[in-house]
Amino acid sequence: MRKTLLTILLSLFLIPALHAQELLTVRGKITSGTPPENLIGASVQLKGSTLGTQTDVNGDYTLANVPSTGVLVFSYLGYSPQEVAVNGRTTVNVQLQSTSNELEQVVVIGYGTQQKRDVTGSIVSLKAEEFEDVPVPNPLNALQGKAAGVLITNNGSPGSSPSIRIRGVGSINGVSPLYVVDGIFTNNIDFVNPNDIASMEILKDASSLAIFGLQGANGVIIITTKRAKQGETNINVNSYAGIQRVGQKIEVANAAQFKQLYNEQLTNLGQSPYDFEFNGYTANTDWQDQILRQNAFINNNSVSISTASERNSASLSLSYFNQEGLVKYDSYKRYTAHLRDEFTVNKHVKVGADLSLFRWDRTPATGSISGSLWAAPVYNPYHETGAYNSGPAFQRAQVANPVAFMEINKGTNVSNGYRLVGSAFAEVKFLQNFTWRSTFFTDLGFNQSRGYTPIYSIGYGDQRAQFNDVSGVNQSKSTFTAWQQDHLLTYSKTFQEKHDVTVLVGATMQYSGNDNVSGSVQGLTTPIPNNPDFWYLGISNDRETQRNGGGASENALAATFIRVNYAFASKYLLNASLRRDGTSRFGPVNQYDNFPAVGAGWVISEENFMQSQSFVNFLKLKTSWGQQGNQQGDYVIYPTLNTGVSAVFGEQIYPAAVPAYVPNPGIRWEKIEGFDAGVELVTLNNKLSIEVDYYNRKTKDILTTIERQATVGVPTTLVNAGTVLNRGFEFSGTLNDQKGDFGYSVSANLTTIHNEVLALGENEGFNIFAGNFSRTSVNYPIGHFYGYVHDGIFQTPEEVAGSLQATTAKPGDIRFKDVNGDGIFNDKDRTYIGSPTPELTYGASVNLTFKGFELGVDVQGVAGNHIYNNRIAQNFSILNYEARRFNRWTGPGTSTFEPILDNTRAQNFLPSDYFLEKGDYFRIRNLTLGYNLRGGVLEKLRMKGAKIYVNAQNLKTFTKATGYSPEVGGGPLSSGVDNGTYPVPSIFTGGININF
Repeated sequence: MRKTLLTILLSLFLIPALHAQELLTVRGKITSGTPPENLIGASVQLKGSTLGTQTDVNGDYTLANVPSTGVLVFSYLGYSPQEVAVNGRTTVNVQLQSTSNELEQVVVIGYGTQQKRDVTGSIVSLKAEEFEDVPVPNPLNALQGKAAGVLITNNGSPGSSPSIRIRGVGSINGVSPLYVVDGIFTNNIDFVNPNDIASMEILKDASSLAIFGLQGANGVIIITTKRAKQGETNINVNSYAGIQRVGQKIEVANAAQFKQLYNEQLTNLGQSPYDFEFNGYTANTDWQDQILRQNAFINNNSVSISTASERNSASLSLSYFNQEGLVKYDSYKRYTAHLRDEFTVNKHVKVGADLSLFRWDRTPATGSISGSLWAAPVYNPYHETGAYNSGPAFQRAQVANPVAFMEINKGTNVSNGYRLVGSAFAEVKFLQNFTWRSTFFTDLGFNQSRGYTPIYSIGYGDQRAQFNDVSGVNQSKSTFTAWQQDHLLTYSKTFQEKHDVTVLVGATMQYSGNDNVSGSVQGLTTPIPNNPDFWYLGISNDRETQRNGGGASENALAATFIRVNYAFASKYLLNASLRRDGTSRFGPVNQYDNFPAVGAGWVISEENFMQSQSFVNFLKLKTSWGQQGNQQGDYVIYPTLNTGVSAVFGEQIYPAAVPAYVPNPGIRWEKIEGFDAGVELVTLNNKLSIEVDYYNRKTKDILTTIERQATVGVPTTLVNAGTVLNRGFEFSGTLNDQKGDFGYSVSANLTTIHNEVLALGENEGFNIFAGNFSRTSVNYPIGHFYGYVHDGIFQTPEEVAGSLQATTAKPGDIRFKDVNGDGIFNDKDRTYIGSPTPELTYGASVNLTFKGFELGVDVQGVAGNHIYNNRIAQNFSILNYEARRFNRWTGPGTSTFEPILDNTRAQNFLPSDYFLEKGDYFRIRNLTLGYNLRGGVLEKLRMKGAKIYVNAQNLKTFTKATGYSPEVGGGPLSSGVDNGTYPVPSIFTGGININF
């Protein structure tokens, strides 16, 4: 009996345990495509362990000690991973599917996801593999040249965010897109570690954007951060370091050239030459070299840990970023931490939380770029006595010694800030086809700044030009608070295997507010110490010099929405949405509105008549229409008060406070209506994908300020009186293939942009000016350049006497066209002379792989736009001469474009196309060479993967623009004006990316 019982126990427990412990050596081949081709270096991993290997040159692999009940995970860059159960087999062959043209891949859309093949709008999806090994200060930098319809203008200043315009400029009241980071709506993504990003989706068309209502007018960029993969524990270390350099300096006169040109200018003025030798100005100083770093350091270190089991998924990442500016003493540091945890309670309930911490430190530049271009190169920064030189008398009162101000003010500002972004959610699945998800978000920011005004003196003796005898401090603090909650109910079901329906119903509520205080004080009798420990307002109680200010604002938004996605037999696609928004930014008359959208698609390749051919793998026609709103801009119902006014009654003067403008309770937000049509084609055995889109977008009811007669002294009010059109075509394509050890991928995109103001103001001829040369008016692009037309140089007195400019011009001056032909030269001859908005943007990428080596090249550029060179449009003093002035007019026949050297002739400084430069450029954006460690080396180092790479950004720019960079940003009303724009650096880095 005992023997029988023992036998039963062994059969129940010991024998299954022995089977569970059975270990196998599994072999196989990994291929892809038709006909199958071997994948070299593909990864084979035992799920839930660190056991793994890679395929050899024949695509074969061998993995020992594999449990007979184990699951193998097969993966390869650019291909969808597969999980295969061993089930006691010793041979497992797998064919991976490419994701480059993977029609079943999921893209993120507003408040959800959708298969790419079912999308009827225009959405660009970029995965982490496309930019994770490209060192970028800001994640948005990686988008440049990668997506059709997206214009990115970089700013080289450390820590700065690039300007992004999607499908042109749609408004005069803000053009920045909305950013959605894991569901959180925000206006910047400074807190995001680039290495945490899994994908970025750019939503461009009206039907995709309508679900965002009042916040989707300028496009939406959705950022999804990385999640841990089930059954895996992964440690990633990504680090790079390098240097930044000025790609090209602005060519200005050296000392010898300056002396020649200045004395020539004095001769033109009828004055005697300046004796530089006698006055002691014998130096040859390159002021740009004095204030710019030769090699500015850049470094990023990031580490992340992620793990996931069947029920729990958690990840933690930490990063430190340090960037020196190209201008000396300019720097930026960023610290980020990101923690996520998601827990599956049971098959119906899942909860999770996400927390991001961000800290920044900024030391701003104290050197003046424009000053380095204007200062005469004939003197040294320092006098032999050790004092700062003040420069020659002809410019010392207006143009300071650039080095002096840079050194005096270095380290006199302390700025930093903190940001906390968090969310928590609960998700419930019920009745088989329903999912309810509620998420609560918060975004809290705290910024502070303290500064010091030192006592200083520039010059010596009677040459003391600039000085400050009183020290002072300034201090400011600001806070930002945002709350958001989303409640989503999703119903998804397939009927009769042909009807796929997904219905989303949701509600969102958002609040944001900010407040700030600032103050300054001077030390009169007792100098304030040059020590950050004393830079507080309480250091001095002198009431006469104390100044303070502050402000606050808040707004709220609530919305409900519904979206229906329907597909019949994977051939006929339809999506429709409706959102209703309410906002506190406008009065009760127009506080609510609806934003509808509809999109349709026809997958022709699924039709029966397409099944007998093999050339077309996928073909889809799509069209969409939708509306959004734009509430960007200042409050319009409650204007601020202007206190700088007064009234006289009798002999008394009474101060007054009046509203900045007359409130208009009838105004409403701007409304955008867009139409899109496109075609998607995949061919050549899924190796070539092409997409062509046409877009036509109108922004109506643009808010403008107009002059009105008013008895209370307030001359302006706000009205809805503007319409802007943006239309064009987008082309994009990708070709990729693998031939043995060699693989390649080539992609390109191109976008045309037509920007035009169709209506503006209530009266005909209404214009908006920004500065003296940027204008917004009907029938022209927003913020176009407005000036006179250069028509040569007056060569002789007789030519001047016979012209329309006889009373104002002299030989050597610019001759301007009589544009309106009325025989009079006046302001009516000013006209459209160029636009800062490119007519064409483009980009291309080439990626090559051979065994473990990777080579990637990205290029991008723009065409059809202009830059206004405002650096040389100044005549307030004698300034150094840029290279173009070497070709100036010196007598009859010497020049037909460059005028005479004479800064007193106002004729030559009128706004005109003389100051315009073509903004076209072609840039080698990125050049990356990397090597992936393979096979035995990884096993010895106990790594899952390791990559070593070197990268060069902005390697070479081909342009006719004379500034540091042809990328010149600005607001919608005054873009493309170069006042000495901060250089966009060339960056050379080396790095490693390791997975354990």
